[in-house]
Amino acid sequence: MSIEFIEELEVSNETGNLACVRDFIFDNLRKTMLSTSEHGKIVLAVDEAVSNIMRHAYEDFNKGTRTIQIVFKCDSEKITLTLKDSGKEFDPTVVKTPDIYEHAKLGKRYGLGLFLMRRIMDEVKFVFRAGIENMLTMVKYVNPHQDKHAEEEK
Repeated sequence: MSIEFIEELEVSNETGNLACVRDFIFDNLRKTMLSTSEHGKIVLAVDEAVSNIMRHAYEDFNKGTRTIQIVFKCDSEKITLTLKDSGKEFDPTVVKTPDIYEHAKLGKRYGLGLFLMRRIMDEVKFVFRAGIENMLTMVKYVNPHQDKHAEEEK
């Protein structure tokens, strides 16, 4: 039996809304066929993404003046999370993969968001339409044998 649904949430660019985002993701993950061991990881990936939008894409805007739309889509094969904002464009190709050990040794608290998103999710894709919309799509396959790593081996 497969469960298919789409849920949407829109929040303003205030860090106080991160708890609402986490609850939204957890609540929807409970309705999926995905292993519960993956739930916390996916919530972390979304939390990092939304935090980055608030901190970086909307850094020039007052809190509460912009929104972030989150679309949670589930079908029999995968969970797709799409985040949309109208903030500054982000170029993920300029972000180098961090040395985790050095990062921890230096006691850094920030700078692992993209790294974590890529480690947790099976697909991470950014699309930008200058001055109109930024869109981040993250995918997690329900069947672990269908992930991007398995596709690369074919």
